[in-house]
Amino acid sequence: MSYANRTLRSLPFGRIISGPMIAAIQAQGLAAKSTVNFIKEVGFKRASDDAAANEAADEQGNMGDVRNVTFKYKRKSADGIGDNVDDGTGEEEVSLTVPILTIVPIPYIRIEEMTIQFTANITEQQEYRSSKATSNSVATDTNLNFKAGGFLSPVKFSMNAKVATRHNSSSTSSSRVNNSTQYTVDINVRAVQDEMPAGLAKVLHIMEQAILEKPAVTP
Repeated sequence: MSYANRTLRSLPFGRIISGPMIAAIQAQGLAAKSTVNFIKEVGFKRASDDAAANEAADEQGNMGDVRNVTFKYKRKSADGIGDNVDDGTGEEEVSLTVPILTIVPIPYIRIEEMTIQFTANITEQQEYRSSKATSNSVATDTNLNFKAGGFLSPVKFSMNAKVATRHNSSSTSSSRVNNSTQYTVDINVRAVQDEMPAGLAKVLHIMEQAILEKPAVTP
């Protein structure tokens, strides 16, 4: 089995795909808890500063009194007199009490889209090279000087002898293996502000009806 096939078989695709999805689910749960904490801490006044007492109240479903904010401003009265006339100018000072949850945005973060892109670059290079050369050379040369015959004999015999041997041998072998693996994971998450749940929308509507406008100073 080649290196590329072994690498592909060993990739943990389950963890690669499920890991980001599990993280997104956990992030969605943390976002929901953050919304609950925001409503409790911003929208309601705790009955006590004791953490244990507040936790016990939360278990009983008692989140405390609604936290209100009061605005004071001046307005023109319809008849120019009003309940609290300021130096005959026909203006009166009034106060407006509003539940704070009705005027601040409540965070409702929802993961709308999630894209996981996984890229694996696997490179494999193998090279094997072998060479062998052999050379043999044998040379023979014979030279022999010999004289035969009498004093006046015309017969002469000569012989030369020479022996030479040469052997050349060459062998070359090389091997090269290159393996490389590169992983890239791109995760794109798109989160949006979700619509308010129907129950909380109804609660806020009831709070809006509790908005009270009255004279700031009783004459």
